[in-house]
Formats: sequence, C-alpha cells, structure tokens
Amino acid sequence: MALLPFPGQSDRTGLILAAQADKPLIHVYSWQKEQIYQKLVCPDKLVSLVISNKGSYCAGGTEKGKIYVWELSTGKLCKVFDAHYRKINVLRFTFDDVALISGSDDAVVNVWLLSSILDESTEESIISPYYSWSSHSLPITDIVCGIGNFHTSRVLTSSLDNTCKLWDLLTGSLLTTFIFPTNITCLAFDPAERMFFAAGGSVNGGDNNLIYQVNLFRERETRGYQPDNPNAAISTRINNREIESVGGGGAVEGVAIEDSNTKGGLGLVAGITAIRLSYDFTILLSASEDGNVLVWDIASRQLLKTFTYHKGPVTNLAIFHKPPDLSTIGSSKKISIPHISPFKKVQQQSSFPDQLLENSDEVVTVSLNSSNENVDSFIGPDISNQAGILSTEYHDIEKAKLSLKDLQSRDTVAALNSRISELQFELLRIQDHYQQVKGLHDEMYQGLVEEFMRQRKRQ
Repeated sequence: MALLPFPGQSDRTGLILAAQADKPLIHVYSWQKEQIYQKLVCPDKLVSLVISNKGSYCAGGTEKGKIYVWELSTGKLCKVFDAHYRKINVLRFTFDDVALISGSDDAVVNVWLLSSILDESTEESIISPYYSWSSHSLPITDIVCGIGNFHTSRVLTSSLDNTCKLWDLLTGSLLTTFIFPTNITCLAFDPAERMFFAAGGSVNGGDNNLIYQVNLFRERETRGYQPDNPNAAISTRINNREIESVGGGGAVEGVAIEDSNTKGGLGLVAGITAIRLSYDFTILLSASEDGNVLVWDIASRQLLKTFTYHKGPVTNLAIFHKPPDLSTIGSSKKISIPHISPFKKVQQQSSFPDQLLENSDEVVTVSLNSSNENVDSFIGPDISNQAGILSTEYHDIEKAKLSLKDLQSRDTVAALNSRISELQFELLRIQDHYQQVKGLHDEMYQGLVEEFMRQRKRQ
C-alpha cells in the first residue's frame, strides 16, 4: 500500500494505491468513491510499493528483485533494473526524495540516487547503488528513514537475524547494531529520533509478540568514559544530568526484555505486521495477523482501543491528516479527484538529446536572453554551506560553473589560432634544444672512442 499526497498539500492524502498480490495490477482508491477509482496495469506482479513524499514518482519491487519506477503525472516508465537477487520486501524514499532505499530477502539494503535512476543516458546494466549495506545475515523486514535532508538523515533497518541497524546516510557507515532476543518484523521511528519501536516474534516459544521501545539517549556513566576517544558517544547536559547518545562508531547494543529501555515491551498474541506512531508521539498503533488494530498510549503503555473490522491479516498501517475530500462532505464545494495516467509497460529508449527532441510532448524550450550572466550571482557565493544541498549536487554545479567560465573566456577562432602559434613556437624551441643536446652527446662519444683507441695502441 502507498499513499499519494494531495496536490499542493504533501501532508494530506489524495489517493491510496494498493498492489494486488496475485495479479500485475495496482488498485487506486479515492475518498469520494466506494468502488475502485482506477486500475493500473503493471508489467509484473509487485510485492512492494512506495510513492515519493512529493507525489511525483512511484516505485514497485518484484519477487525476482526488479524495481520499476514510474512518473505519476505521465505514467512514463522511467527505469526498470535488477536491484537485488531475491524478493524485494520493502521500498522507502528518503524524506527529501533524493534517494530510494530497497531491502530484500538477499539480506542486502541498497541506496539508489533518484538522479541516477531518472538519468536516461544511464543503461539498465550500468546503474549501481550509491550505498550497498550487507551487514545483515537474514532477509530485511523493514526500513525507516529519519526526517531531514539526505546528508543529515539516518536510516534504521530490521532483519530476521534479530538485529536492527542504524546507518548514516552522509557517509554510509554503520552507527549502531541493536541485538534483540527475537526476530524483528517492523519498525517505527520517533520523528525527533530520540527512540524507536521494534516489533518482533515471541520469545522462547511464548504466546506474546513484543513491541520494544529502544531509547537512543541515556544518562552518561562517568566510569570508563574517554572524552578523547573519537568513537565516544556525544553527550550533553540536561537538567544537570549528562545525557549521551547510545552507540555510535559501529557499536553493538543488546536489547533485553528486562532492560529499562524496553520498559517490558507491549505484548500481543498474534504476529505483528505493522506499527505506526502518531504525529505528537503519544499514540502507537499496531496491526496483527488476526486482523486487529490496537491503539496504545505510549506514556502509560495501556491499550486504549481495538479495531476489529478486518477479516484477514492487516498488512499495512498509515497515520495521516484528514483528507481534504472528507472536509467538504455536505457542502457545495467539490474537490477534484487527482488522476494518475496509465502506467507504461515498456521503457522508452531515447538517446538524449537527438531522439528525445523527436517527441515534442517531452520537450520544454527555454530561451535565454544572454549567456554572459554571472553564474555566481544566480547560484550564490557559498552554496556548499547552504542547507539542503547535497555534496554531489554541489560538485556538479561547480563543474558546470567552471565549464561555463572556460567557454566564456575563449574567443573562438582567434583563441584557437593563438594557441596553435604558441604550440608551434614551443615545438621549435624543443627541436633546437634537442639538436644542442645531440651535438654535445656526439662530441662526448667521439672523445671517449679516441681516448680508448690511444690506450689500445700503447698496450
């Protein structure tokens, strides 16, 4: 299941997309209709589905490890490529939609830059992940991304190997490994990244499936603390207490049922399939295989409500603001339903820019009054220090600036003729120097031969 944001309101849901398990179909649902609003035909059956946070792109994963990426406004198949060797269990976009993260049964988590996926000049066989994390030993079950730009975010992954791992997107390094007493099936990340919740199976064959609360900060222990250690946890003082971050530098942290960080966990009888947090971090929702959805109060750890409307296992959960469609019920004001263009089944191969220009529907003509404008005044004096700019983007812009300045500094034919004259003069100078060196060498050689012959005659 994936949620399509309402146009102009990314925090509100416009449409709901759900992939059919046994057919290559995506069902689109609207809040204004009880029946299916649209059916999108796909080239293959999708087992995972995600929509970018801005509602521009849709990505789907298959049983065989392929990823399809469509542009929602046109239905264009932007790219299809082999991302994993086995089934793709989860797909996630980063908060700023810079990257797509995939997790698979092959125990690998790959980070794909959206810019490389959308690059039409890149062939399917050439595309490679920006990061490839293979520290897990069993299938990946869930991925959650922190809020923020690509170079400031952290990513949390879970696996059937009883671990959750925290990664840094800027460097791609592993920050912390959390070891649990059971396998982990789903995750929920506190928006402030103070803690996370992990749901897993029963311990030692028991009846309860637990939801663990893992704090990412704790009161610092002064004993054995080394402030000069580069891998030491970052600490701060709150209410006259030293608070430090948990883990860091690839550290391993154990999570036990009796651990104070887990607060004993929240127990459910049926297997847990999904968990979600409310916006104010006061409510936790959990879905299970018995078809129930439970509402928990995080502070008191009490069960507030149970929804029992489903007849089968609940596969996904989502918490969002009230859609605009439901806000106009009973009023004369009508909100148009967002439309999704039918998905293309075949990727259009175009050699940019020649073949692309043949399709006028995909071309936007831009007219520039002058090509001698100061690029620095447009881009800014110090773009590298501006928030939200990736280091890769910055280097690309710097490279473009240098190329443009180089082109502007040349005076076409006159500059080339001047350069040719300089090279011809340099060639004559080198040739003259070579003749001088060759003459000295011949004199030395002749002198040595004559001296050698005189010595032979004396003998």
